[in-house]
Amino acid sequence: MKTKFTPLVLLQKQKIDVIEQEIERNAQAIKGKQEEIDTLIAEFATLKEPTSGVYQAFLTFVHHKNEYYQSIDYKMGELALLKKKKQELQEAFRLQNIELEKAKYLDSLEVKKVLQRLKKRENVEMDEISVMLYANNKEIL
Repeated sequence: MKTKFTPLVLLQKQKIDVIEQEIERNAQAIKGKQEEIDTLIAEFATLKEPTSGVYQAFLTFVHHKNEYYQSIDYKMGELALLKKKKQELQEAFRLQNIELEKAKYLDSLEVKKVLQRLKKRENVEMDEISVMLYANNKEIL
């Protein structure tokens, strides 16, 4: 049964769906970022310090090592931002669910009111029919 609150319920559901999609995209981004970090750490672990050779090779090793540190640190910062956004989205989802429950409650109250009015109207009509039948039966007798 449609009430004046039905569009509000539908709107709240749509908002929840959008937030759920954002949460899913964010989870995928977190997973991807974590995989990037794991890959960088694995690559960093394969770096070998030169044991002999020119000083330039050692400087190149140090430079590559610092690049990996910076890349890992940067990716960790991005991961932290994604995790913060995840918390914000979960809070928005929680609040939106509360709003949806409010709208559903108002909708159910409105449905109950309409059903009560219909029942009351039916009772009144049944009473009128009973009175008319009683009056007709009295005339016949």
